[in-house]
Amino acid sequence: MTLKLGIVGCGGMGFRHMQGISEVMRHSNIAKLEAICDLHEEAANHVADEAEKNNGYRPKIYTDFDSMISESGIDILDIVTDTKTHHVFAIKAMNKGISVLTEKPMGITLKACRKMKDVQEKNNVKLAVAENYRRDPMNRLVKALIDEGAIGDLQMVIDVSVSGGGYLMHGTGWRAKKSLAGSLILEQGVHTSDLILYFMGKAKTIYAKTGVLNPIRKTSGMLNEQLKKFYGHRVEDQLDNNESQIEIDAEDTAISVIEFENGSIGQMTMSSAASGYGFGNESIHGSKGTIKLPGSRNGRSPIILRDPKNPGEPPIEITGDKLLDLVPKWELDEVTSLYFDNKKRLTSYKYDFEEIDRKLIAIEIHDLAKSIIDDSSPEVDSEVGMDALALAYGALESGESGETVNLKDIISGVTNSYQSIIDEEFNI
Repeated sequence: MTLKLGIVGCGGMGFRHMQGISEVMRHSNIAKLEAICDLHEEAANHVADEAEKNNGYRPKIYTDFDSMISESGIDILDIVTDTKTHHVFAIKAMNKGISVLTEKPMGITLKACRKMKDVQEKNNVKLAVAENYRRDPMNRLVKALIDEGAIGDLQMVIDVSVSGGGYLMHGTGWRAKKSLAGSLILEQGVHTSDLILYFMGKAKTIYAKTGVLNPIRKTSGMLNEQLKKFYGHRVEDQLDNNESQIEIDAEDTAISVIEFENGSIGQMTMSSAASGYGFGNESIHGSKGTIKLPGSRNGRSPIILRDPKNPGEPPIEITGDKLLDLVPKWELDEVTSLYFDNKKRLTSYKYDFEEIDRKLIAIEIHDLAKSIIDDSSPEVDSEVGMDALALAYGALESGESGETVNLKDIISGVTNSYQSIIDEEFNI
């Protein structure tokens, strides 16, 4: 069975998702690209041109979304538009009986997500969120090591990402605005949140300090040659092309403390406001040792560090193929393995970034298609997507109120002061 897929949004992520579905089509007949939609025909043509080079045929182009979902016969809608429209397109498609894959974050607020989930359940279709970091085989290995007890009982996670604050991310105007969910804490933070929850389990509470520490950002110059391949064709409709800088009102810094339901704790710190020096750390600590996370989309092996046998000696380091001795029964799932040369037990890999990127997106798409055919739940379903967004929004809600917030209250809408302004603006 081959499912027909349509993409709405032909900016950078739309281009990357087109490459992802082309990767699916190289490995499987589970899905094929049928249609592409964007308000800007030139952007849609660029993506369609590349799709034709990849796949040997040209998907049909639409500039009207309603026409695409009514006429194209698609089974899956892949939403890669700006965040404020995720729920609008998803709800329209699901009401037509079309299953949905939406880029992260799932929706612009948790209220938008709740509406999406209600419509999904009412129409008995599938709804998945495109979280690619967890799909990385190295993160799959980390999860297996944790579950197997390789570092003992979980105690804490430390995730710190601090980078320079001179530029507006990707030079994309909506990323400057709180009201458009442009905050770093949502855009990058939801990736971090999902991965933390994947490893640590559900979060109970979060307390954070947040702020806009570096409000003036350059609007051009960030796109290196790699990023230009993805984003160089897009049409920017939120910035004046004559502007060389912009004042952002979306938080660029959050320092958070998390309590997990299993009793472990965490620190989640992210900032794009550091001048002159940036750094990062991703580590998970347990009663028997620490896992230094490899980072995503680079192919490096995780490292386990354990206390030395004698004081003063360096820690015992376990990495590479030696990790497999700690998880003797572990194998990559069937879908992930398919896109990594059918290998089942990986401790590292070597591909260029573009290939890694499209492989992980392909896994997202394949997983959703398989869930439709098997009538099962996609891995990153609405509950998982909402949990990740709630943790990111929890930092913003706590930062605004100055109080510890309960994640269940974020998900249910009991705590929504920060989000309520956005809900009101977009009539959610």
